Parts: sequence; structure tokens; C-alpha cells
Amino acid sequence: MAVTPLQDLRPSNGVKRKDMKKRVRKKILYPPLFLLFFATWAGSLVFPGVSGAIKLPVLENAGACMACHASKDLVISFKDKEKMSVFVSPDDFIKTVHSALSCTDCHQKVSLESHPGRVLESRSAFAKEASGACRNCHADSQLKAKANHAYMAEKADAPLCAVCHGAHNVRRISEWKSSLRGKEYCLTCHRQSISKTLRSGERLSLLIDPANLASSVHNKHDCSDCHAEYNRDSHPVKTFFDSREHSVSVSEICGKCHADKYTSLRGSIHYNLSFHVGGTLVSKGNPKAPVCTDCHGFHAVGPKTTYETLSGVPCRKCHEDIFNIYAASVHGMSRAKGEHRAPMCSSCHFAHEIKFTAMTDKIKAACLGCHKGVEGEHKKWLPNAELHLSVIACAACHAPASEKGIYLQLVDQKTGEPFTREQILPLLGTSSEELSRRLNAHGQGLDSYELSYILKQLNERGAGARVTYLGRMDVNKYSEAHRLSLKKNAISECESCHRKDSKFLKRVTLAIIKTEGGMERYTLQPDVLSSVFSMLSSRQFYLLGGTRIALLDWAGIFIVFCGLLLPIAHVTMRVLTAPLRKKGKSEGSEKGEKG
Repeated sequence: MAVTPLQDLRPSNGVKRKDMKKRVRKKILYPPLFLLFFATWAGSLVFPGVSGAIKLPVLENAGACMACHASKDLVISFKDKEKMSVFVSPDDFIKTVHSALSCTDCHQKVSLESHPGRVLESRSAFAKEASGACRNCHADSQLKAKANHAYMAEKADAPLCAVCHGAHNVRRISEWKSSLRGKEYCLTCHRQSISKTLRSGERLSLLIDPANLASSVHNKHDCSDCHAEYNRDSHPVKTFFDSREHSVSVSEICGKCHADKYTSLRGSIHYNLSFHVGGTLVSKGNPKAPVCTDCHGFHAVGPKTTYETLSGVPCRKCHEDIFNIYAASVHGMSRAKGEHRAPMCSSCHFAHEIKFTAMTDKIKAACLGCHKGVEGEHKKWLPNAELHLSVIACAACHAPASEKGIYLQLVDQKTGEPFTREQILPLLGTSSEELSRRLNAHGQGLDSYELSYILKQLNERGAGARVTYLGRMDVNKYSEAHRLSLKKNAISECESCHRKDSKFLKRVTLAIIKTEGGMERYTLQPDVLSSVFSMLSSRQFYLLGGTRIALLDWAGIFIVFCGLLLPIAHVTMRVLTAPLRKKGKSEGSEKGEKG
């Protein structure tokens, strides 16, 4: 074929530039394209950088484009200076469901007359434009055929079609689904930045990081092992009021495999403070109370050792102030130095069966569990050590900088079990609000008479047990119990407590335990410990030298006085009656001689 001289292509007089372009295409561009198609029809064509031949149906639709796009070195630049490879694998075309289409069916703005003259703003703008072409063939009715797909497709921030389905390797859904295994099926969508709007208006992210799944202790599980209602054929669209309700609902799943821990959790203060009442979600409760996902996360659940480090302990998320106190304590400093036997939060409070700890023996039992033989050590220097250890919390002495106080608690005299607020209210015939109002009616707190009256009412109205007051010494604030110091700094002077003006006796409260956890405190007048009405309870708190009951002192003085008066009176009477007794003996002797 003859080659057209370049001078013949130059504009001549009377020839317009537009006509010149047509001549260029006709004499230079079309002949090579004709040869390209002819060679393909004859056999197969191998493009530079492509291994193997492109099949005929694909070539008919994409041959001209693939002349350039089959090169792995081909890139384009956007206005924001970002570059992107525009290599298209022939294998993708062979397998795609769109093999019957031509390139311009999707890339409708591309023309051989101007390509590649268009320069887009950015890669994201290009992707958005390309994915928009899908709606040219796929009507809204098709996109909305599946409820979950319809939900995502209508979202303003929905992922682009190509993100989930691919660009040039789109396959039939039936083929695509069957090729994915396990988590990969779900991650096709959930590895994207998708979210949903909850009824409260809050946005809930549905993004799942595959790296988190891979590092999780649950990495051997499929998604459906936990999310049993979701599978390849069913994907219900659930609605929640807010993310908190979602967390509580998801945490219920954990009980399927971790039944023992979940049973322990249901009896803990954390569970009872949350949304749960009878196993159902309700609108009351403390929404901040932790559930499984708050401590362990959703998809990045770490091994047990993760939660046994200062940086990984989950308790600090909610109890940061207490954790900081613990970190400065003898336990926290030992842990920071690498002493792995030093207790962490779960060492004393346990992990799942967390109970209300104040005014109970649970924490003391935890202390004695690590400090073996400590009771015997106390007996070496502390008189009546058993009594001291039974009514004084460890932290009262071993956190010397903390404020102390006396707690009086209503208990069953036989079992020592506390009477809760929910048990007390029906017996007193009042509500929680009314009880609080009555107990706080006096600015300085209840006096001993009012305290004994409450005790009398409970016992007369059938409490089912003998109710009494049990007194103990403890720190005034829960957080102070974590301020434990070195052994040498512990309070050991008897006069710290055993004196009338001891500062530890200035704060006296009535502690009423709540069934769901926590404690209500009501101020008492300090003289309740030294009043005559204190004798109404045999288990009342009595501190020798500190809580002296005046009546007992007078009674003791009277007994001592009577004890001393009787022999004195006896001796005095003997002395005064001695002459009479002597005279009587003489007269008796005379009568005997006469007789």
C-alpha cells in the first residue's frame, strides 16, 4: 500500500481544518485498524505485554481499545496530579458477563476522535463517572429487587458499583457468590466504608477491617457462626434506636458459646445496670453500663493476655480516675515494673461476675487469697485480731491517706446477708423517693431513736428474719480503696481509732444495698454509736475507747459501787454490832452457868 506524502496532508487553499482531520483518519488511522481486525479474523492477535490470544467476540468489541490498554505500562494523570494505571487484562474480558458489550457502551464519553483528550479532576471523579454508567442498563427496579441492596444503593454515600462488583471482570451473581468462601463473601461489602442511619439519627459504621478479623481469637469462625440469621440467601435489614442498643443486642450472641461467662455476667453489677430486665431490651437503665463488646470489642477480640496488661485492661475505659489511683498504688507500680503476680482489676473484682464490693467480704477474701498467712501475722501484734479483721476493711488501714467512716448496714442476724432496698421498701410501706426524703429530712442526719424505729418497724412487719445493724469501718470513697501503700505505711497505732475524738468516727452513714448493685448512703448523727438505743442491736458497731455508751458507763460504775458498798456495809455493821454481840454472848454464858 502506497504511503501518502506528508505534504499532501497539509491544508491547501480552500480546504478547511475539519476536512483535513477526516483525511488524516481516512488515510492514516483506518488502514491500520482494518489490518488489525483482519488479522484477528484470520486467527489470533497477540498484543505487546499480553500472554495468550484474545478471543474473537471480545476483540470485535474491544480490539481498538485494547491496542493501547493491553499494555501494563499505560497510565493516565488527573488534574490533582494523581496517576492511575489503565491496564485492562484480556482475561477479564473473556470471563466478564459484559463480554457482549463494546467499551463505549460503558465509557460513553470516550471517542476515538478526542481520546485521550479528556482530563478528569481526580481518580474518585473518574470512578464515580464510570460506575454511573451501570444505571444505563440496570434499572432501579433491578437494583431494588433485594432489600439490602436497595438500602445501600439509595444511600448518598453508598460504595460505587465497581467497588463491590469490579470494573472489567464483572461476573454473574450466581457465579460470583459460589466462588467466595466464608468471611470473604460478607467482606465484599463490609470491607467498604458503609454505614447506616439509626432511628436516633446516629450513624453506625458497618465497616469491618479484615486485619482485625485475622488477628482476632475468632479468626477461625465464619460470620454466620455469630450472625446466624445472615447467610447467602438471607440478609435482614435490622433497625436500632442507637448504637448502644445495637451493642447490647450483639452482646447477646456471645452467650451461645460462652455460656458460663454469660451466666456469671447476668448476676453482675454490670449486667443489672444495663438495659437488661428479664432478658429484654427496655428504655430504662444505665446506657453506659458495659456489655461484652465494650470490653472485648466486636471483630477484634484479643486473647486473654491482652486484658492482663496495663495498656490493654478494658476497665480503664470507664474507670479512668480509679485506674489512675491504682496505677500509683503499690500494686500498680509493681505491675509497671514487670511483676506479673501483682494484681490487676480482675484479680480482685474478677472479670465477669463483678459484684458490689463495699461492705462485703469479697474484696477481703481477694486480699487474703494472695497474702497468705496474713491473719497469723496480725495476731503477732494486734490484740483480738479476728475481730479487727472482721469489721475493718483492709483498705481502712493499708490506704492510710484515705478518709475513713463507719457504715451501718441492715442485715439478717442469723446469716449476715444484707437486706436490700427492694426488700425494705415493701415492709416500710413506702417508695424509694419517699424513703430518701424521710431519711434525708434532717440536715445533720438521722439520730439514734429514728434509726432504732426503722429497725423496730422492719422486725414487726415480718421481715422473715431477725433484722439488725451491722457496723464496719471502711474508706469513704470506693476509689480510695485502690490507694494501697507499702506495708510499712499502714496504720498500726491503736490510738488512731480508740479515742473519743478519733477523726475516723466523724462520718457515720446508713448503707442500703440495691438489688441491681450500688449502694445508697444516708447520713447519721455520729452520736448514734454512743446512744442508749445502740443496745437495741447486739451487733452494733462498738469501738472500745471511741464509741463509749454513757449509760453503760454509769451502769458499770453502779455495779462497781454496789460491789464495793456491800463488803464495807457488812464490815461496818459488824463493827457497830460488836458490843451487842459481845453482851449477848456474856448473857448467854451466865444463863448457862445458872442452869
